[in-house]
Amino acid sequence: MAYQERLKSWTVVHLLSSSQKVVVSRHRSMVDAEGYVKLLRQQKPNSKHEVVFDPAQIKE
Repeated sequence: MAYQERLKSWTVVHLLSSSQKVVVSRHRSMVDAEGYVKLLRQQKPNSKHEVVFDPAQIKE
């Protein structure tokens, strides 16, 4: 995994169901990820998005 990819450990996921999640984007900071989720909630109020810390990105 490239160094630039390892820096982006905050992930925005789209929750389809309790067992299905789709990664929408990755961010370097939690604030950036939360800002993106806020924008998504304004554009798509009926969909569910969540910010998740992905430590697997750091280990590799």
